[in-house]
Amino acid sequence: MHHLYSNALEFWAQLTSVRLLEMNMLWLCLLTFALMYIRRWRQPAELVTTASVQRNLPRLPALSHMPQVLFLLSLLAVNIWLAKPVIPLVNETRTLETRDIFIAIDKSGSMDTIIKDADGNSQDAEGKSYPRRIDAAARATEFFVSRRQGDRVGLAVFDDTTYLHWPMTDDLSIILKKTALIPLHTNGGTNIEGINGPIQQVIDHWTECGKAKTKVMILVSDGDAPMSEQRIRELTAEMSALGGKLYMLGVGEDWSDFRDPKDSRDPRDPKDAEDQKHPKNAEQIAKLKPLMTLVEALGGRIYSVADEQQMLAAVSDIDKLEKSSVKIETNETYRDVSIYFAIASCVFFLLFILSAAFTRERV
Repeated sequence: MHHLYSNALEFWAQLTSVRLLEMNMLWLCLLTFALMYIRRWRQPAELVTTASVQRNLPRLPALSHMPQVLFLLSLLAVNIWLAKPVIPLVNETRTLETRDIFIAIDKSGSMDTIIKDADGNSQDAEGKSYPRRIDAAARATEFFVSRRQGDRVGLAVFDDTTYLHWPMTDDLSIILKKTALIPLHTNGGTNIEGINGPIQQVIDHWTECGKAKTKVMILVSDGDAPMSEQRIRELTAEMSALGGKLYMLGVGEDWSDFRDPKDSRDPRDPKDAEDQKHPKNAEQIAKLKPLMTLVEALGGRIYSVADEQQMLAAVSDIDKLEKSSVKIETNETYRDVSIYFAIASCVFFLLFILSAAFTRERV
């Protein structure tokens, strides 16, 4: 008895939690009642049981109304079925200590270029081709994301415009799956400064969905794009107002020997001294000065994806940034129960046919 009572309570709880995804379809219920009323008004009639039934059954006045009631219930069940009834299965709020991180990956035509070494070779000593820039960008992103446990990470790609791949989430497996698909297609130019560019789009996304105190944008690109001084000032002001920082993962041979001027490595190290004397370093700084200026203005750093130590440093630098408490509402999932109303409609209609067989209209 107790088990039956518990099942009844559970059934009632689920029944009262039913939601309709298409509420507008309920207007059909009013139309159904209106049509039934018009029919009875235009064609007044009385449903009575047939003579054979009257001889074998006691007098049941209500039986004469059963066909129209069953037909009405059948139509109402159809209306509810069309309204897509569902039962919510998940509705929870979690609190995370997190940062809001958004990664934007360059997929322009230049990212399809095979990376060359310092001697201009596109193959190593064993004859194996070096990866394309987009492949290196995807691998660097996977390296970074896999080490961001606890943070909310979003993903976008850009060429002439920006495409949101996934909004910020703490489910990093989704971001990793999306990242693996990025190298499949490259095309277009590199628009970083425009209103449809990645920086502006991330600012807009943070304005709408940003919750953490610390907001970090990671730009993964070969950096081959012009930027005006006025636009640099505008983007700096907008992102600074949100508390955002901009970091960059440089892709390609132009970045293979790049070292951020703020790098703390000892310049007395022979390797560091050689890097500073490298003729390409000065050329890189002149060519990429606008982007470097923006990154520096927003308190970020530039790292080369070709240098594992720099990639580890990028992870470490982000880890040092402050986390904040963010309430995350888990998206609800639903169990579709519309099939039960479709079955109910069929049952009511069959009962209507059965009851109509034992009654007739008397005008």
